[in-house]
Amino acid sequence: MPRDDTRTALFSAAARKPGTLIVECGECRARARVTYADLARRSLPVPLWQPWRHHSRLARCPVCEQRTWLAARWFD
Repeated sequence: MPRDDTRTALFSAAARKPGTLIVECGECRARARVTYADLARRSLPVPLWQPWRHHSRLARCPVCEQRTWLAARWFD
């Protein structure tokens, strides 16, 4: 019986990559995987972090390229 790769891809999680975070944009709601260095670069010129918010980091979104609030997580 042939293996259904589409079904496997649909129900499996992406492999975790060391040194990366999953960021979710507060504006466009898109998710993207970025490295720690990329998130730091996107936070410039003034890094701002508000730990009591869900979207707690002010940075440039990797998808829509707007400076907005991002939620960053280690695991998806």
